[in-house]
Amino acid sequence: MKDFLSKYKNQNELFAYLSITIAVILYGTTLTATKICLQYYSTAQLMTFRMLISSLLFIPFIFTIYKNIKIERKDIKLILLMMLCEPCLYFIFETNALKYTSSGQAGIVSSLEPVILVIAARIILKEKFMKIVYLGLFVSITGSILLSLSSDVNELAPNPLLGNFLELIAIILTDTCVITTKYLMDKYPPFFLAGVSVIGGFIFFSLFNVFQHGSFEVVMNTSLFLVLYLGILTVVAYALYNFAICTLSAGKFSPFLFMLPVAAVFFGWFFLGETFNIKQFLACLLVFFGIFISQINEKTKFVKYFKLLPFSKKLISTGKK
Repeated sequence: MKDFLSKYKNQNELFAYLSITIAVILYGTTLTATKICLQYYSTAQLMTFRMLISSLLFIPFIFTIYKNIKIERKDIKLILLMMLCEPCLYFIFETNALKYTSSGQAGIVSSLEPVILVIAARIILKEKFMKIVYLGLFVSITGSILLSLSSDVNELAPNPLLGNFLELIAIILTDTCVITTKYLMDKYPPFFLAGVSVIGGFIFFSLFNVFQHGSFEVVMNTSLFLVLYLGILTVVAYALYNFAICTLSAGKFSPFLFMLPVAAVFFGWFFLGETFNIKQFLACLLVFFGIFISQINEKTKFVKYFKLLPFSKKLISTGKK
C-alpha cells in the first residue's frame, strides 16, 4: 500500500512539474498576444472579452462538478482578496505595463516573482527551504538580470521605466494571490478557485468597461482570434498553475517561474521582432541551470552532478592542495 501511495505521489509531482512548465510557457505567449491586442482594444475592453470567454468555459464545471461546494463565511474575505489581486488588479497593471514596455522586458521584470514568492512563503506560510533552493534562485535571477541587460530598447517600448514599474506591481499582486490561493486549497479544489477568480474577473471588468466606455465594441479583424486564444489560455494556464501550487511547495515550483522571461523574450522575438541575441541565449541557459540546481533536494546528488562537470576535477584537486 505504501509503495502504491509513493508511486501515486511521484506521478502527481511529475505531472505538477510538467503543469508548471507548460503554464509558464503558455503565459509567455499571452504577453505577446496581449501586446498585439492592445493596438485595437483598451485594457477594459480586452480584459472583459478575455474574462467572458474564460467564464463561459468555467461555468459548466461550477454548476455540475462543483455545485455542492459551499464557501465558508470566514473564507469570503480571502476569496475576494484572491480575486481582487488576480485577475482584477493584476491584469489592469500588466496590460497597462505592456503599453509602455516590450513583452520581453515585461517578462524579465516578472523574474522577480519567484524571489518575492519564496520570501512570502517563508514568512507567511512558514515553509522551510534547503540552501540549494536559494542557490538555484540566485543563479536563475542572475541569468534574468543578464537577460535584461542584454535587451535593446526600441519603438515597442516607448517608456520602459514606467512599464516595468507597473509590471513589478503586477508581480507583487500575483504573488499575494498565490499565497492566498495556496492557503485556500486546503479547503477548496484548485480548479474551483480558478473558476471563481475568472468569473469574478469578468464581473469586475464588465463594470469597469461600462464605466469607462459605456459599451462593448468588438473589432472584427485577426485580433479577435487572439482574444479568443487569450480567453482559452487563461483557463488552461490557471488550471495547470493551480494544480502545481496545490501539489508542490513554493520552493519547488517557484524557480520554474524564471522560465517566463525566457518564454517572453523568445515569443517577443518570434512574433514581434523584438531582440534575441547570443548574450540573451547564454543568459537563458543560466536561468535553466539555476532551475536545475534548485530541484536537487539532496546534497549528495548535487555533489554527484557537480563531479560530472568538465572543470570539477580541477577545482577539487586544487582544493585538496
